[in-house]
Amino acid sequence: MRIGFSKDIHKFIKNRPLVLGGVTIPYKKGLEAFSDGDVVLHALIDAIFGALNKGDIGTNFPNTDPRYKNCDSLFLLKETKNDVKASLINDL
Repeated sequence: MRIGFSKDIHKFIKNRPLVLGGVTIPYKKGLEAFSDGDVVLHALIDAIFGALNKGDIGTNFPNTDPRYKNCDSLFLLKETKNDVKASLINDL
């Protein structure tokens, strides 16, 4: 059995869209982050990587990589899914 647990927090800032669970929420502030700041998906991604014993979102999608600047977290979730598939295949 594999278990992953996570949380994610970002502070609110002006002039940025608020994205939660892949949905843009109409609000006057968004979340400060290198990517889109989607705390719902970031926590899910972190929990998945934790269950796989593969670090966290920052390890796998570092803020030093320009590919992830303002990145849609749904893209990060898809990449995480591909990593899960590869890990499961390697475990067989």
